[in-house]
Amino acid sequence: MITGHMQLLNDWRTEVVRNSKRLYVAADGKKYNMSLQNECMRCHSNKSQFCDTCHNYAGLATGQIPYCWTCHVAPKEAK
Repeated sequence: MITGHMQLLNDWRTEVVRNSKRLYVAADGKKYNMSLQNECMRCHSNKSQFCDTCHNYAGLATGQIPYCWTCHVAPKEAK
């Protein structure tokens, strides 16, 4: 998942937006709602821990905002 999460999110986006498919069934039969905010961020709600740490490690330019947040609302973190 770590190396392929952006491809998964892109694939989910395509399925939801272009094909109106909202349910993903994994190889093990587990079902997921194809939603960044309603599925992924439910468990990975700490943006600085999950998103920002990986983006920094991968070399995303400082101050560059991933295009996820052009449509989705970035989660508010507790201070």
